[in-house]
Amino acid sequence: MNGSITQNKKTGKWDFVFNSGIDPLTGKRKQIRRRGFESKRLAIDEMTKLKAEILEDESLNLTKMTYDRFMEEWFQERKNSLQKTTYEIHSIYYRNIIKPRLGHLKVQQIAPLQIQKFINELVNDTNYSEHTIHLIFRIVSASLKKAKVLKLIKDNPTNGITLPKIKKREMRIWSLEQVNHFISEASSVNRLTRCYIGFLISIFTGMRQGEILGLRWKDVDFELQTIFVRQTLTQNAEIKAGAKNEASVRSIHIPFKLVEELGRHRKLVLQEKLLLGIKYHDLDLVVCSRSGKPIIPRNFRKEFYNLTEKIRLPKIRFHDLRHTHATILIQQNVNVKLISERLGHSDIETTLNTYSHVLPNMQKSVSDKLDKIIEM
Repeated sequence: MNGSITQNKKTGKWDFVFNSGIDPLTGKRKQIRRRGFESKRLAIDEMTKLKAEILEDESLNLTKMTYDRFMEEWFQERKNSLQKTTYEIHSIYYRNIIKPRLGHLKVQQIAPLQIQKFINELVNDTNYSEHTIHLIFRIVSASLKKAKVLKLIKDNPTNGITLPKIKKREMRIWSLEQVNHFISEASSVNRLTRCYIGFLISIFTGMRQGEILGLRWKDVDFELQTIFVRQTLTQNAEIKAGAKNEASVRSIHIPFKLVEELGRHRKLVLQEKLLLGIKYHDLDLVVCSRSGKPIIPRNFRKEFYNLTEKIRLPKIRFHDLRHTHATILIQQNVNVKLISERLGHSDIETTLNTYSHVLPNMQKSVSDKLDKIIEM
């Protein structure tokens, strides 16, 4: 703990400053500074006293650190690694749910029993869904995993915690006949929404909403009939490079019917671009407003629901078009590994778990084929 004592030329009084070590959370050097001592001796005595106190408390600092203090620094780190909307959601959950219940606890004293009690209270005394409780737990678990990496704790107290079982949300999809009805009837709708091309992309590729709204013309290869997923649009209509995960950055081969529709839509976009000139916001987006700006996701979904209602089809979520795409492919006996790659799933297990309701029918078709080809 080196330090220095200097006399202030303006006041004639004495000041001191010294380094008190490295903050274990931030990695930054901490400085202690005091001013206004009447004599050099008084400044030396105070600096010596402070150094002794810091040395004495140094070993106690970590044991006294509250979970809330640790989370302040952890969230600063998360701000640089999370998508903006995800960061905001996690911050809200921490402030409103986690901090009031766990923030006062010392990091080194948090035990598995306290975490289990916290989860039990959320299950029994609140109206939070199982999905929300799992998300809250993941925030706590990730933070304490980091605390272990920083050697603030020996073991992660979230290991082995029992969570509520997530009930699978019923998947509502369209049949192949309903998909064909959607396409044939939409073409005759008066003043058809410009978002229609986005709905077709979903039906023919199974791409996620953010991937569709972030798609650029340079990511569409008309000759190879291929779409490259390289960026997405967030719920706040902000463009983000990359995709949901590494597997989501992918190429998708598209049928000629979609190539034709994309070609027609491109002519419309080029006409609008020519008409507005320098006023056009050229982000090279396929699905965009007349001025080239991104389509706000909630407005995009609203257009889908309005069109669905007009042509009298069962209402499904826009995301269920992705499920519809995958289910139709499975029903056509397309290899599940190829479907998984097309959807951008991180592994085939995700695909199998998501569409397990379709697989029994596939199993029956396999056994039927075996009956035909094997003679007994």
